[in-house]
Amino acid sequence: MTREHLSFRALASISALAMALLLGPGKSAEAGCGCDKPPPSPASVRPNVTYGNMPVTMFGSGITTGNLYNITFTAMSGTVTTVSSVPAVTKRDLADGVSKTQLIVNVPSSLPLGPVGITVKRTGQNAILLSIPDTLFTVAPLPIAMGSQPGTFSYNNYKAAVGRNGVVYMSVDVTGVVNPRTFRAQAFGYPLRFTTADAMFYNTQGFLMQLLNEPIPGLASITSFTSANSDLLNYSRHEFNTYFLQHAENLPHATDPADGNWHLDGTRHVDHDHLILAIAGTVNGAVPSPGATPQFTLSLKLATLFDNGLVGLTAVDLKNSAATSSFRSTDWNFTSSTSNQGDVLTNGALSLQSLTLIRGNATAASVDNKGTITGTTTKTSKATSFLSVAIPNGLTDLGAISLTNGATQTLSAGSYRVSEITIGSGSGLVINNSNGPVTLYVTGPIQISGSGSVTMTNPDPELFAVYVANSSAVSLSDSGRFYGLLYAPLSPVALTGWSEIYGAFVGQSTTLYNTSTVYYDIALRGQ
Repeated sequence: MTREHLSFRALASISALAMALLLGPGKSAEAGCGCDKPPPSPASVRPNVTYGNMPVTMFGSGITTGNLYNITFTAMSGTVTTVSSVPAVTKRDLADGVSKTQLIVNVPSSLPLGPVGITVKRTGQNAILLSIPDTLFTVAPLPIAMGSQPGTFSYNNYKAAVGRNGVVYMSVDVTGVVNPRTFRAQAFGYPLRFTTADAMFYNTQGFLMQLLNEPIPGLASITSFTSANSDLLNYSRHEFNTYFLQHAENLPHATDPADGNWHLDGTRHVDHDHLILAIAGTVNGAVPSPGATPQFTLSLKLATLFDNGLVGLTAVDLKNSAATSSFRSTDWNFTSSTSNQGDVLTNGALSLQSLTLIRGNATAASVDNKGTITGTTTKTSKATSFLSVAIPNGLTDLGAISLTNGATQTLSAGSYRVSEITIGSGSGLVINNSNGPVTLYVTGPIQISGSGSVTMTNPDPELFAVYVANSSAVSLSDSGRFYGLLYAPLSPVALTGWSEIYGAFVGQSTTLYNTSTVYYDIALRGQ
């Protein structure tokens, strides 16, 4: 039995095993980054699911380079569309890198959603040289184009495709997304039930992009529903940064203009932008029927990794006169009141001393409140998980940034690997993000003491981000203003000075001292 005939759940198990064997121990998270995906298997047609006007490639022993062929697509409904005089070409096969004769044609946009069979004949002749049953190819809906702007988006009268095997397919185009984002998707009016083991992402080249049940903290979760609506899919994707960096900043990963499936350095190019979500679920207890689903409203929420202003996975402590508040980075003139959304989240204990203030909501497993919380206080036993930090390959390695005795250093737009950051009193790190974002991936401690400072030329918080990849401590005692994002889900984070932080902070445990104030940028969640 070939892989093309395996059930979806069998494929999921085999794919997981194959990834483990190919990537080795400890590589699961890395599998979600860049172009280091395992190649697709050899097949007579690839991909086995895509949408109109996207290329599909066919392989067969009866096809000869240079000859012309007619390719006929026959939908389950009986719709027949023929593309005539398609030349056979010789190109490297993504599966094994071997040069092979191929037929490459764009899927006709007139085809209905669902299973489609394919036959190939030599132009002007009647003999069928290649016959691909509709169990091996499915036409998916046109993609929903996602941008980087957070928000909630509704798509009315949406229809997904269902293959012969009962797998439901939806398409997204994330070309406009270059920063880490989280997605929440739900179908209103289509009661699809599934688990993370039932869902995968493929791309339109046929690569398996992501198993949603991989043991990566914060990768994906499902919220079950019993209504007429589907279960809710939560998915976090950190690899946008990685993919963008490897192709925009590292020239060896530029694509080959003669064949976009390969890089100039001879390695495979994996398209991270055009994706197919495959879900092997049930509807009303049964496998969905092949073809197009009934119409429903698809709701998509796009958010950053920072849905709250201050996060400590295990604990949050506000001491002295520390506070949280909020602002909107798209409204620096403060024309509207936005100060009461400085939300705080912890899976553990939240503690406020008598003069502290949270201008917003607070969510925690337990709350010891001697201060003031202006919004809603929610006690929850359900832990929120956060995606681990994956460091892209090929970054400029700055080593340690150590500034003392009044020294300064300037970093221009780009992404950097840093072993540690130490900024002493009177010294400063200047972030020149006027021409683009500056992103630091830090593998050690961060210590800013005394009147040491980090200043930015552009105050937009999303233009300066610090990701800490291990459990080293982060301590900021800067007495000035900091505009940026800190994501350190394994680190203890302490703000010990009189600073004003504009953006958002995530730490393993987070403590604010003195008059430190975190102003959450509500634009990070599309407000």
